[in-house]
Amino acid sequence: MASNLTEPSGVNSSVKFKHFDQLYNCHFVGNVDQRDLSTSESSYQSDLESTVAILWSLGETYSKQNKMKCLYQSSSDYWKYCFCLDGNITQFRGFNKLFGVSTDTSLIDPDKPFFTLGSFENANKKDYTNFNLVSNYDGPVYLEQTIGGGDICDKTGKQRLSTIRYRCDETYPGAKLLSVREIKTCRYEVQVYLPEICSSPLFKSRPSKQEQVFCDIEYTAASLKPELLDIKSVNLIPLGYSVYLGIDEANRDRPNILITNKRIPDINSSEIVHELLGDAAKAFANLISKSLIFHPHQIEPGRYVSGKDSFTYTTSIFGVGGIHLFDMMILQDENGKVVAQLISDGSPPRNFIELNGAEV
Repeated sequence: MASNLTEPSGVNSSVKFKHFDQLYNCHFVGNVDQRDLSTSESSYQSDLESTVAILWSLGETYSKQNKMKCLYQSSSDYWKYCFCLDGNITQFRGFNKLFGVSTDTSLIDPDKPFFTLGSFENANKKDYTNFNLVSNYDGPVYLEQTIGGGDICDKTGKQRLSTIRYRCDETYPGAKLLSVREIKTCRYEVQVYLPEICSSPLFKSRPSKQEQVFCDIEYTAASLKPELLDIKSVNLIPLGYSVYLGIDEANRDRPNILITNKRIPDINSSEIVHELLGDAAKAFANLISKSLIFHPHQIEPGRYVSGKDSFTYTTSIFGVGGIHLFDMMILQDENGKVVAQLISDGSPPRNFIELNGAEV
């Protein structure tokens, strides 16, 4: 990120921000037609209301068309899930009939355990404030809605709660319940594809404020003295992909770390960061396949984490010479897929924070 000496004229604002432990002074020079933004905001509200209206009517529409208004997902060996467009989101143990013969919840076996994770039955269908369009620089990613009305959780004493993500970034032949996972105790994330709402203008790119950004590094005592790790203080276990697991045998309360022996020419390069995240994900998958990491002691002491476990794990990665590169979150889903992503919220990594739906 280089400093610029020539800057265009225009209204500008400035801000300081931190990137990989380096502080920057940045200011923004605006280039936008405010009328376009005003029109965009107005059309957004209109598009949101029409999209939500379509969403609320889908249960009745599917019933008239004799379609499945309750979508099922049964990839898990233990729990199955049911998402009903005008009813409940249900976690259940077994099917009552042959899969696919009903358009409602009669597929759920009432003699086996089942729980309501959230309910649309008492939702205010005129309230659009419960919906949020989550976007990135490429355009909208999903429409998000949070609903309550679930069964009381025996661990928290509160109703189960679900956040639904209506996704349109991939296409399928018809409506599909993509996934359900417990992100916190009795708090669920539900991902759904409904083609009827994906044709909405809401999911198309909108005018955005365009600004040029000019940044200068702000040197401080801290930035001149980066965090260094004494490599000799940890036991190194090779994981492959130029990555090592670092364990402090003398202090077991210290979170494990990752170390790469790759030469890093520029840690501010997004290509380098993505490469290291990819290395970490593959190395961690290797770690699990070789049964080298235990469950957190408060969950199941003495048992190794396997490809059948889902978890969220935070750690730091260090480079040659013990230089702290960045912090990351490593996640494994119920299908054994491992991914790594950058985190920069300032909270110190502490390894396992969630395992098989339970907070650690």
